[in-house]
Amino acid sequence: MHHTFHHIPKTGGSTLRIRLEDRADKKQISKLDYAVGHNTTKRTPGTHFIWLRDPLDRDISQFNYDMSKGESEADTFEDNCQLLAGNFITLWVYKNYLLQDPTVDINSKYITVQQCLKNNFQKVFSTENFEQSWNEIADLLKIDREPRLNTNRSHIDYKKYIDKKNLSEEFIKWHKSYNHYDYKLFKEFCT
Repeated sequence: MHHTFHHIPKTGGSTLRIRLEDRADKKQISKLDYAVGHNTTKRTPGTHFIWLRDPLDRDISQFNYDMSKGESEADTFEDNCQLLAGNFITLWVYKNYLLQDPTVDINSKYITVQQCLKNNFQKVFSTENFEQSWNEIADLLKIDREPRLNTNRSHIDYKKYIDKKNLSEEFIKWHKSYNHYDYKLFKEFCT
């Protein structure tokens, strides 16, 4: 394994996987040269990469996806967010990538994840600039940039139940407070 792409849910990992599989099918790269998915960890060999997404955009995407599958915890986005632990990105990297003990406090988790993003990953990309990051990855792997196969079919496959423009300023302020550490990570690594 030469390259490892850790996939936090709703950050573009499925699109990346589809594009890499297409290039592997065309013999531009071997499937043994890369790993991409939710199950990659710090123990997975290779140079590591990750994408972060604006926490509110990630949560909206997750809610819309879950609603389309009938798997949402609540009927409204606001209620759903209040049922969640908050700081999904921080908790995901801490538990699923670093495989760390979940009993420590959230500030300690954040510090550990922040150091991980600085030290374990060759590059932290922003989902908001996914196409630019794809160009970098394609060039690094010496594979074709085109075609830009895309799994983001939300406008076709499922209804959007919530849109950012329909959220109140009060809720957005609450979301930023409730997901404080995720916003800090996104600001530090992606803006």
